[in-house]
Amino acid sequence: MTRAVPTSRSAAMPATHCVHNPYAPLGEPERQPGTRWLKGNIHVHTCEALDESISMDRIHGEDHDEVIRRSQAAPFHFDFVCTSVHPYLNNIELFSRGEQRDDFVVIPGREIQNDTIDDGGYLDGYFAGEHSKYLHVLSMGKVGGLSICAHPNFFETTRPRPGGEWAQIKKTLLTPCERLAELSIMGMEVYNGLSILEEHMGSRPYAPHMAEPCWDDLLCEGVRCAGFAGNDEFYREQYIYENYAPLGFIMVEAALTEVDILRNVKRNRFYASTGVMLADTPLAMSEQEGHYTFRISALGKVKWKAMVQRGVDTTGAGEPVAPQLIEITAPTAAAEWELELDGDWKYVRFQAESLDNPLHRAWLQPIYGPGWVDDKTL
Repeated sequence: MTRAVPTSRSAAMPATHCVHNPYAPLGEPERQPGTRWLKGNIHVHTCEALDESISMDRIHGEDHDEVIRRSQAAPFHFDFVCTSVHPYLNNIELFSRGEQRDDFVVIPGREIQNDTIDDGGYLDGYFAGEHSKYLHVLSMGKVGGLSICAHPNFFETTRPRPGGEWAQIKKTLLTPCERLAELSIMGMEVYNGLSILEEHMGSRPYAPHMAEPCWDDLLCEGVRCAGFAGNDEFYREQYIYENYAPLGFIMVEAALTEVDILRNVKRNRFYASTGVMLADTPLAMSEQEGHYTFRISALGKVKWKAMVQRGVDTTGAGEPVAPQLIEITAPTAAAEWELELDGDWKYVRFQAESLDNPLHRAWLQPIYGPGWVDDKTL
C-alpha cells in the first residue's frame, strides 16, 4: 500500500458531494441481462458507398461488412465498433450505418473535421471561433449518443499546423460556440493510433505521453473529462500493431446492445487500453472519516501510476496555494496496488503500463474527490 501525504495542509475531510466509484458493482435494476466486459474500437472509418461531394470517406473508408469481418477476427476480437464518416457541411447530419447482430454491434458515428469540412478547404468551418480550425469531434451514436475530442494534440505533435496547438484546441473546448456546446463532449482520445503510427514511423518525434498531459490539463481546469483510446485507422497488418502503434480500444461493462454500451460509457464504466487488461473489478474504493483507500487490479504485473490534483490550501496566511498536480508511482510492479488519500484532493486517475512495452497501457476514468468543483463544462 502507498500512503500518500495529505493533498493539502487541511485536515482530512468528508466530501461535500458524493465521491463516486464508476466501477462499483451494479445493482440488479441497473445491470442488464448478459452484462460482461466488452472490447470495442471507437474510431474507424467506413466508406458507406457515399458520394464524394458529401464525404471524404469514398477514398479513405473501409467497407461496412469488411470492418465487421476483420473486427471479429484475430488479433482484434472486438465485440463492437463505432464506425464513422467525415461529412461535409452540405450533409453535416450524416452518420455511418449502425447494425445490431447477435454477436456484434456497430454503433453509427460521425467525425466533424473542422479544418477540411468545406469540401476539402477551410473557409468558415462548422465550429465558429478563431481557435477552432483544427478541432475534430467524434460522435458515437446518432440518437442518445455522446461526443469526444479526437486526437487533441495531433496538429501539434504529429502534423504540426499553426493554430493546431493543444492550447488553441483547449480554448475552443472551454469557450465553445453554440454548435459545439450542443454536442455535450464528455472526453477525449488519450491515445490515437494514427498519431502514434505516423510519429513512430519517422515523420515526427514520438510523443511518449500521448495526450495524457492534455487530459490532466482539462481536469485541472475543473472539467469532467473521460479518457478514450482509438485507432483512427483502417485495419493494418499485424506487424504494425506489434512494432509501431499498438491497437487502441476501450473495455466497457455492458450488455451487447448499442443502448447499453453507450449508457455505460456515459457512466464512465469503462477503461481505455492499448494492450494492458484489467481485472473484472478494476477499482475498489472505501472511505472512512475522509480517508480514502483505492485498490486497483490488473490481470498481471504492471507498473502503476496515479495522477492526483491537490486542493487549494486556504488555511495559511496570504494567498492560497495554486492547485498542484502530483504524480505517485507504485514502489514495485504488481497486479494490485493500494493507494490512500487524505485531504481535499480534487481528482485522482490511475493508469497501468506493461513491463514489456511502454506503449501498452490502460487508463481508468477519474475519480472526483472531496475538493472537486465543477468549474467549467464542455
